[in-house]
Amino acid sequence: MAIYRLPGLLLQYKQLYPNITYKIQQNESSQLCRLIRSREIELAIVRLPLELNEFSVIHLHGEPFYFVTTDPNVEQDEDGTITYAMIELYPLLLPSTKGLGVYHQIVEGFAKARITPRLIGECSDIALLMEFVSTGFASSIIPETVLKMHRAPIYAYRIEVSPQASSSGLIWLKDHYLSQVARHFIKLVSELPQP
Repeated sequence: MAIYRLPGLLLQYKQLYPNITYKIQQNESSQLCRLIRSREIELAIVRLPLELNEFSVIHLHGEPFYFVTTDPNVEQDEDGTITYAMIELYPLLLPSTKGLGVYHQIVEGFAKARITPRLIGECSDIALLMEFVSTGFASSIIPETVLKMHRAPIYAYRIEVSPQASSSGLIWLKDHYLSQVARHFIKLVSELPQP
């Protein structure tokens, strides 16, 4: 399941359990983990990888990364994808906070390719990041979900298939009581077909 499928999943859940109320919030994965530890929320969908020893996890479908830029002439492979080497000279503004989720995966992808990217910064606000990209201030690398949510005037190039595909997971505290509502949601997610 990619994050963009969440509204459909919640609609299905609402049809099964019409009297449930929701608290939907967007935060960095580490913040969501903190909220679960403090029992402010029971479940979260987080970007992986993260240190999750104290959590139970249902791994959700991974999604590819895309290089986004205002440059219409990025060199591409025959199959239309690009490699980290093809974008190493572009100034990059990366999403998220260093060491967490997406940022970590992107930097790790460059490291595995033995390439030093031209990082000019990071931005935790995805809408603002996409504005920076659309004005030509910088290019970025984002998960497919983010690309589908934003219609900025940019060019998007899929980065070749690699183990660095962005993935997410539904998490909750191990060995702690979960409400019936949370257990039903976990069951629904675990029964989802993977594309």
